[in-house]
Amino acid sequence: MTTLLEVERLTKRFGGVTAVDDCSFAVEQGTITGLIGPNGSGKTTVFNLITGYLRADSGRILFSGRPLTKSDPAALYRAGLSRTFQQARIFPRLCALDNLIVAAGHSWHSLFARRRGRDDSRRARELLDEFGLAAHAEHPAGELSYGQRKLLEFASVLMSEPRLVLLDEPTAGVNPTLVETMERHIRRRHAAGFSFLIVEHDMSLVMRLCDPVIVLDRGTRIAAGSPDAVRADPAVLDAYLGQ
Repeated sequence: MTTLLEVERLTKRFGGVTAVDDCSFAVEQGTITGLIGPNGSGKTTVFNLITGYLRADSGRILFSGRPLTKSDPAALYRAGLSRTFQQARIFPRLCALDNLIVAAGHSWHSLFARRRGRDDSRRARELLDEFGLAAHAEHPAGELSYGQRKLLEFASVLMSEPRLVLLDEPTAGVNPTLVETMERHIRRRHAAGFSFLIVEHDMSLVMRLCDPVIVLDRGTRIAAGSPDAVRADPAVLDAYLGQ
């Protein structure tokens, strides 16, 4: 199996607080890898370091064997590494269709001129249909419900055909039906060859969806392995699952 992402001895401090502490793990191509841990364990900070929103104090990150040396989220997106956020980031005044076209790298000028690339427009409409958002294609994204915004953001990151998708709490705050919908989309994309790294607090979802599972506590990895192995690990039970 090919290693797609390598995190090596990553450390990040905020003043006197060490948010990520000598953290190392890998994500293999073709997996749905879970990243779990108690609140404040450093999961989202690790996501921000990987995707260029923060710069590490030490350590290094490799994507497809190449070191990521610059904090440039847009460049990483073009290179095949994309992410979502805990609170969905969309353009509320743009319609749902244009949200996806912007994500594909279409120019703002062409949007204002109402010139959409044919291929991008076709792909965007296909994704909106797949995610159950086709009826909202020409409506402002700000009119969507919370769960629909999460789906729109997920669809947006797929516009670039990424090699690795980082999902930051994709089911947080959504109803059980939307959890099932999100899981279905992840599984469908995984079957199509996409790889995932997922931060998620819904342990039922993690244990049936993710393999392997990586566990962080106080900014460092304390366990990694199959769901069954992680669930039985004394260190994990003590730090997280036993709470």
